Amino acid sequence: MKRRRFLTTLAAGAGAVMSSTGCENKEAVKTKTTDLTGVDTIREPARDIPILATTDVLVVGGGPAGVAAAVSAGRAGADVVLTERYNHLGGLWTGGLVLPLLSTHAIDESGKFKRVLYGIGGEIEQKLRDMGMAIRDYNTIIDPEAGKYVMEEMVKEAGVRMLYHAWAGNVIVENDHIKAVLVETKSGRGAIVAKMIVDCTGDGDIYHLAGESYRTMKYEVGLVHRLGNTHLVDKTKPGYKELNIGKSTPIEGVNWVNMTTGDYQDVLDAWNLSHMQQQYRLDIWETFKKIKSTPGYEKLYVLDTASQLGTRISRLLNGEYRLTLQDSMTFKSFKDVVGISGAWTTIPYQGKRVPMKKRPLWQIPLRSLIPSNTQNLLVAGRCFDFEESLFQDTRIIGTCLITGHAAGAAAAIAAKNNTTAKSVDVPQVQNLLREQKANLG
Repeated sequence: MKRRRFLTTLAAGAGAVMSSTGCENKEAVKTKTTDLTGVDTIREPARDIPILATTDVLVVGGGPAGVAAAVSAGRAGADVVLTERYNHLGGLWTGGLVLPLLSTHAIDESGKFKRVLYGIGGEIEQKLRDMGMAIRDYNTIIDPEAGKYVMEEMVKEAGVRMLYHAWAGNVIVENDHIKAVLVETKSGRGAIVAKMIVDCTGDGDIYHLAGESYRTMKYEVGLVHRLGNTHLVDKTKPGYKELNIGKSTPIEGVNWVNMTTGDYQDVLDAWNLSHMQQQYRLDIWETFKKIKSTPGYEKLYVLDTASQLGTRISRLLNGEYRLTLQDSMTFKSFKDVVGISGAWTTIPYQGKRVPMKKRPLWQIPLRSLIPSNTQNLLVAGRCFDFEESLFQDTRIIGTCLITGHAAGAAAAIAAKNNTTAKSVDVPQVQNLLREQKANLG
């Protein structure tokens, strides 16, 4: 805007900058007034949707899986668009304040406890360590703001086109191919056309909209917050007692605290999500007030609460191969291996409880990321195809980074060769992953 035009506009606005351009809502649906009393549904009239972008690879969801997928595909030379519904990258890892990077280690066939996370996920972790924003040798804890910065930098350097504040609302499917993904933005509804799509929504939103087969699973949902001045707790004060004030982060005096109800929740119900969001926020403050009123804790304060609920699991793909708990406990190998993940907690197996440091590393086959029907779709993150008994490790940040890296590489190769997810050249995908320093064993 030229300076003269700008000054004129200010003078006319009495303190507000106004423009008459584009004020008319051209997308408004204009119909005759209808009495909607007692009606359960409304039919939306057909309308033309503008195409916002045409690309080789569209990654939907900017969590750990989505970032790894977008960076992998971008570095492979693909034109990539990454859409994210919030204002940051990292998903639950950053905005959800779920700060632990888990499942980074496991035992190999010789019984040695070793690192398994490499590739793009390992690169992110190392960058954070170099900044002093990651602590612990394994099952790392990161700083969320540093995490957002590192991932933003990597996505930009990979040449990825970033579209924030965009929620995928529908897909156009023809002949088992997604022709376009429809997104809702502040500019209105738009379409993104891509050769290959990677569903990194966490809840399998894209494969759900495409009509793929899946199961659903309920589990605990939490809301994380951070407390400040935890280093100033005075344990010598009369009346002091030990309370739960969370765990340390890379920032001195800042702890992260997870709160859950213990109930298994349906996170695909919008009203239920809203109820939990409200209740958890109230619970956080009520709990904090009790802590602060306890002798020794007077200097504590609530630094922030997570911008999104801690959803752990929801939809699970019915794909080309279902990864099983037995696969993960027996060093099963796959010809189409695209990643290796680890363990972070004790789990039951064959009547015994197996601790984290006794659990094997396990391979992830490409087929577990491929839907049954949709030809140009890959899936990464906590919603790919795995047995429910394996969910403690498949839903974790470390595994999300690994599956995202694999899906991004496969999508880039498929787009380059004008082929489908099912018929992609697996050795070519594996070679690309190795070039990008992924761990395939």
